[in-house]
Amino acid sequence: MTYEEMKEKIKQETRKYAKRQLTWFRKNKDKIWLDGLANRQNNIDIILEEII
Repeated sequence: MTYEEMKEKIKQETRKYAKRQLTWFRKNKDKIWLDGLANRQNNIDIILEEII
């Protein structure tokens, strides 16, 4: 396997792994999704809404 083939294989397998993770998370409806780029206070509000 060449270096370029190896890089492409790693990229492909990484995408497959990410897809499996998303599938698993979507099946677990009791999870709270937060936006890591959002305002911190917004995420805190989302958490508080879920636990109150």
